[in-house]
Amino acid sequence: AKGEFLPPAPLMAEAGDAQAQAAEVHKQEGNAHFAKGEFLKAAAAYTKAIKAAPTNHVLYSNRAQAFLKLNKVSKALDDADTCLRLDPSFVKGYHRKASALHAMGEESKSREAADMLMGVIDTGMDDKDLVRLGVAIRGRAFAQQLDAKRKASAPAELATPEQTPATPTPAPAAKPAAATGAHAAVGAAEGAAPAVGGAAAGDESTPPWKAEPEEFAAGCLQPILKEFMEKGLSAMPSVCFLQPSPQPKGSVTEPQLGQINIKPAFTSPTNLAQCSDFLRKQAASSNARSAAIFVRKGAIEYPCVWKEKTKTQWSFGPKVDGVFMQCETPTERSIYFTELLEHKAGATKTGATKVGVSRSIGETVQLDVAEFALFPKIFGEQ
Repeated sequence: AKGEFLPPAPLMAEAGDAQAQAAEVHKQEGNAHFAKGEFLKAAAAYTKAIKAAPTNHVLYSNRAQAFLKLNKVSKALDDADTCLRLDPSFVKGYHRKASALHAMGEESKSREAADMLMGVIDTGMDDKDLVRLGVAIRGRAFAQQLDAKRKASAPAELATPEQTPATPTPAPAAKPAAATGAHAAVGAAEGAAPAVGGAAAGDESTPPWKAEPEEFAAGCLQPILKEFMEKGLSAMPSVCFLQPSPQPKGSVTEPQLGQINIKPAFTSPTNLAQCSDFLRKQAASSNARSAAIFVRKGAIEYPCVWKEKTKTQWSFGPKVDGVFMQCETPTERSIYFTELLEHKAGATKTGATKVGVSRSIGETVQLDVAEFALFPKIFGEQ
């Protein structure tokens, strides 16, 4: 009869412990390489860890993230699928899979990613990172669908318009505030940024002045990411959107969305200080509810807030580009960074020329506003 040799239980336990320890060592090596922006070395280290512990779902998730950084989207998707097969409850696995699908740059894949995220959230995994990723992929349509599902599942007496965060609706951009006198270096914004949203005529969705500030900021980010996917990093604006307050009772005039070009602010400390003062005055004079600030990292000469930070504070490599999103309200402040990947045409080893440009949207992380804020407080006392 055929058989299989099994070592005595104590020896099996020792072998298992040794493998687990080896996997942890390689995992930590991968994490260290990842923090330095050495994504190829990180992927290799995670591969060694997987060989030692092939059923550890976290290792596949980590390697998927490294593959995403290397723009090896298919491999990232394979690892994300394996991660979820091993542990279907692991939230980051869904984040990795959705990111990989979206990075393929195909409308059908992005739609598949958003549908998967919606399905996962429906099961009770209402993770903020999954919601943000869904909004980044599909824009306000995702937020509106999520709102509708939440209202439908809420008790009837609680399902009121005030209970669910609203979604910013595209509104015609107001004429940008003109910067004059001491603030001439700041400049005006006409043509400097894509119009927020782009709703078709007759769209009756929630107007921006009724949106929650974070949802308003997410709605402003969507056309900026679309602009990047269509035109590249060079088309990225540096802009501040001022969210209007609700209409006064009885008013028939719609509040106007403020849009200010702030690109000149990031060339010197003096210009930054002038722009900060200018934005504070504009926010006060327009009675703005919140401010959403978007700046491409590669366009910042000052302040380089990512420099001299620990790997825990700033996990991206020094050459990584992307967009900072700083959100300001009278009571809260936050800042995020979204990595943007662009691989331009170049010569191959055989001398042939690659055609086209590959672009994808990477990871979005929340940063410590005390360490990474581009501007001081826009509202209230500084």
